[in-house]
Amino acid sequence: MATEPDNRPPPPADKEPDWDNLDASYEAPGARDVVPDMPPIPDVTTMNPPKDNWVWTHVDTGYHEAQKPFPIPNRKIVTEEDPLEVDVFFSMRSPYSYLALYRLVYLHSNYNVNVNFRVIFPIAARTSASGGSGGKSSLAGRWYYFYYSQYDAARTGRYEGIPFRFASPDPIVNDVWPPGSSQAVAPLSHQPYITWLVRLGNAAELEGKALEYCLAVSPLIFGARAKLGEWPFHVADAVNSIGMNYDNVIEDIQSNPDKYDAVWQQNQVDFQATGQGGVPTMSFNGEPFFGQDRFNQFFWRLRQNGLTARKVPREPIVAKPLRWPSRSGGD
Repeated sequence: MATEPDNRPPPPADKEPDWDNLDASYEAPGARDVVPDMPPIPDVTTMNPPKDNWVWTHVDTGYHEAQKPFPIPNRKIVTEEDPLEVDVFFSMRSPYSYLALYRLVYLHSNYNVNVNFRVIFPIAARTSASGGSGGKSSLAGRWYYFYYSQYDAARTGRYEGIPFRFASPDPIVNDVWPPGSSQAVAPLSHQPYITWLVRLGNAAELEGKALEYCLAVSPLIFGARAKLGEWPFHVADAVNSIGMNYDNVIEDIQSNPDKYDAVWQQNQVDFQATGQGGVPTMSFNGEPFFGQDRFNQFFWRLRQNGLTARKVPREPIVAKPLRWPSRSGGD
């Protein structure tokens, strides 16, 4: 049976989003103006994990033995003078990094373990389909993830007793509204917030203040410590509040970007060496614990290696989290 020809005009071709005028998240007028001009960022893409990463070399499938043996538990007495050491790979754009923050700070303050925060670029930037020049993130392949995380992060905040509001403006400029549309990530040249936040975090790491930086800045973004859309206005004061000089740091970043880019680049190399790609990732003896919901297992592993409590808490001091693990390391 013959059918009428389809004479409808073809749908319009996809247009490049107007990255400077998105309504996916609210930003107060002038919020971008407080972000200083930054030198260009080198490519941040991390698509090829090393073949000798910790997970691949330690996984035992049951019929293939692990390539390397599991680390022998620490048998030394853990003291303030000889603490355990852990790395935390942290993103200033990750709601789950923020939701793990207070537990990690409480751990550092009240136990004989140095919790070393290492700020990296978020996965949306590291897995952009066009290598950091814009386009769909690999997260777009998981159609459920972005909007579920917005819902779940708020629910987790309520469960953990942590003030939470999803970031506005989003530190990653992306086109995600309305739900069901393509999830496109702006090129690095149109990413004023995350390049600023990462380099500031790396500056804090060089000064031995990365934990303090995350504790001062991340609650502005996700903890509703700033009015809706206004967290960028408060970053400079937050940096100054931890004993850094914001103006001097920005001037040095502008003059010596390679010094700071080397920090996040090494952090990303060490992050991939764990065999993980998401944040927050807590790493102890190379073993990764991915996600704020793995904190209790992480704490359990530290207990297995002799973790002890400090006699006197050290700064910064935070309240004991609502759902702190029991002495055995479980819920």
